[in-house]
Amino acid sequence: MRAIQGQYVEEVDAETLNVGALRGMVEALGDRYSTFFTPEEYRSFVEGFEPTFSGIGVTVEISQKTGLLTVVSPIKGSPGAKAGLRSGDAIIQVDGKDITGMSLNEAVALIKGPKGTQVRLLVKREGEPELLEFVITRDTITVPVLDYRMIDAEAGIGYIQLQEFSKKGASGQVKEALDDLRRQGMKRLIFDVRQNPGGLLDEVVEIASFFVPTGEPVVHIVERGKEPRAISAKQAEKWTGPLVVLIDGGSASASEILAGAVKDSGVGTLIGEKTFGKGSVQTFWRLQDGSGIKLTTAKYLTAGGNSIDGQGVEPDIVVPNPNRIIPGEPGDPQLEAAVRHIRQMKP
Repeated sequence: MRAIQGQYVEEVDAETLNVGALRGMVEALGDRYSTFFTPEEYRSFVEGFEPTFSGIGVTVEISQKTGLLTVVSPIKGSPGAKAGLRSGDAIIQVDGKDITGMSLNEAVALIKGPKGTQVRLLVKREGEPELLEFVITRDTITVPVLDYRMIDAEAGIGYIQLQEFSKKGASGQVKEALDDLRRQGMKRLIFDVRQNPGGLLDEVVEIASFFVPTGEPVVHIVERGKEPRAISAKQAEKWTGPLVVLIDGGSASASEILAGAVKDSGVGTLIGEKTFGKGSVQTFWRLQDGSGIKLTTAKYLTAGGNSIDGQGVEPDIVVPNPNRIIPGEPGDPQLEAAVRHIRQMKP
């Protein structure tokens, strides 16, 4: 650094060099999930764990297959969902700027913005010969955690749709939903994690503990130089009746941990489509100047010891959703299939 500051033809700000050095070190890892944040980028990142933020309301990741910024799931009722963005859409441009090769957080910062402002996206969609254009007005996004209801009182079929695991307290809300549905006479449960991009490891372990027998593995964590470490289901009031878990290509990370735990422990049936395939754990730190670093610190294996990174979790019963009906809405073919299947299961 001294050589650059002393010998470069033009004066260079030391802070610029420090940021470049840190960003370069993280990028040299070649891991799309490890990132260096400037203070502004870090503030934007941690906003994602708050109950509200301003943007278009879609969860995105850098696809392992294509390297493109890809929609994992639109938040139900958000501007992005209303505009027609779908799981699997690859965002190529934001306001005329090509974001190919850009880091996840740089791209997200361009998409976010104040309520009432517009953002123009060019999107590559599978099966479409041309790029699609979306002009979306940003709004305040309230991130829902779950929705639940009895969908067939006579058959005692309860339904819980969990949108994400990223908010602390999600497991408490799931418990409250289970308790309420029991009071309403639930004998069979459909648990929906379609379009759920994942979230906090602690929350998914708590939620899986409602279904997986106490002491059995929920997930195995693999850290550098260490033997795989099992995290087991905790003591909890268990649901032991018929269980179907709905999954699709927007089910990622923590959703895949839950799906894998249900499948490998044999406590339920997976219906839908193969999941996203994100099998790594990230830890993030705020640095003294307000910048931050997010690093992949572990890989995870499902309860049965299977890696899903880049592969996903396969459903027991494959049911496509060719018309991209929003999960839980009328005409949803995967939910309809789940209802038909669970009716045949004895409580």
